[in-house]
Amino acid sequence: MNRSQAREIAYKMLFSNQFLNNGFDETLFADILDGEKCSEQDMEFIHSIIVGVFNHQQELEEIISQNLSSYKYDRLFSADKVALLLCTYELKYCEDVPYKVAINEALNLVKKYSTEKSASFVNGVLSKIYKGLNNE
Repeated sequence: MNRSQAREIAYKMLFSNQFLNNGFDETLFADILDGEKCSEQDMEFIHSIIVGVFNHQQELEEIISQNLSSYKYDRLFSADKVALLLCTYELKYCEDVPYKVAINEALNLVKKYSTEKSASFVNGVLSKIYKGLNNE
């Protein structure tokens, strides 16, 4: 499994939690990954993203909210919201992931799981977030 596939699994798990809103569940995580062909390294990568997003969710939501032009965070489409959370986490906390890779991966997920116009919207927000984080 490559990192794009692992990131997609993390995205799906984070997306499902938008509706369950029950935090990170180790048992559910293990059950979902049971059907996947994941190496130990893949599982650690997926786990680190999911736990990282959960642990920093309030901060990530604030960063995203500050970079929305005429939108409110709560009104974002869930598929876009999860891509923004995942990528913002990677931009802020994953020094081993180049920013271009993080943004490109988020855009690929949005193109696959969201609306036709979402990619340009998400790209604009992520560009502003990246610039803001670089100025800190």
